[in-house]
Amino acid sequence: MPASPPDPARDSASEALSDLDLSGARCSDAARERHDPMLGTAPPQRRFLLVEQEGGWAFDGFPSMSLPEDLKAEIAARAEAAGARIMLIRRPGRHSSAVCLSRAWCVVDPAAPSDRRVTWGTWAYPAELLGAVDRVEELHAAQAADDAGRVVVPDEDRLILVCTHGRKDVCCALRGRPVALDLARRWPEQVWECTHTGGDRFAANVVLLPDGATYGGLDTPTAADVVQAHLDGRPDTAHLRGATGHPRAVQAALVAVHEQLGPFPWGSVAVEDATAVEPTGQEVAAHRVTLRLPDGRRAQVEVGEHRRPAARLTCRATAPKESQVPVAGPVRVLDGPDAS
Repeated sequence: MPASPPDPARDSASEALSDLDLSGARCSDAARERHDPMLGTAPPQRRFLLVEQEGGWAFDGFPSMSLPEDLKAEIAARAEAAGARIMLIRRPGRHSSAVCLSRAWCVVDPAAPSDRRVTWGTWAYPAELLGAVDRVEELHAAQAADDAGRVVVPDEDRLILVCTHGRKDVCCALRGRPVALDLARRWPEQVWECTHTGGDRFAANVVLLPDGATYGGLDTPTAADVVQAHLDGRPDTAHLRGATGHPRAVQAALVAVHEQLGPFPWGSVAVEDATAVEPTGQEVAAHRVTLRLPDGRRAQVEVGEHRRPAARLTCRATAPKESQVPVAGPVRVLDGPDAS
């Protein structure tokens, strides 16, 4: 079970930023000025292995934890083989380096049967983290998706992860930590800070688990409303980066259905198929994605991938780099009176 949440007001975000280099231009500011598209940028891994670790996080997160090197290598290799992303978590405002006698670990698989999507455990000794990896491998071996439709997630099983990984990218700390503190005042049991989610320039980034919905471009005036709308069954497509565990094209198709036909409760739109098709025009790749709507009808979306002009994509970037983004076309309903 997760540790008791601290008082979010106990520490200030500015104190936690004191050891970071705050000079120079910010990638998140530039991305907002360019209106960089966020679509299709949710973490591609299907599962998550979350390890509680207070104190400062190094640039690479888990690989720099103070654990035996052979144990870290084993955990990383087994997690990768089972399609899991390892992320460090901590409660908002808790950035001391004090040693905790017992910390939490959590394994999350959004596609697992509803009673196995979230598993909590604790670890006081490094070897106890192998129990978390065992759970990841168990879920990987089962590969059993629950297709019964939307499942209401109990509050105690819900996690709201906010990327605050300042040593990976300063924007994640500058924008993420105030958002984490603000959300923790409303959902104190569910909110955790986390290491890198990808898409540094889209900070503040929030991943809702076990749903797998990933939101970006948030700040303190918007984050709580976006999270609440999601919980109420109204995903905010203006900030929705995509769904974890899916390729870019599928993520884009899912968002397009919610935007053009919805909103629908998250998890009520199912992916049936994604097929590569011949690119046209300026596309560098293209897919036809077929989905099942909440009422049982099928819908289809053509998604083309395009290259964006080169830009500085992270605060640490030393040179501009191109990015590839999916662009979804109109949603076609295949069945029923609204078939197009």
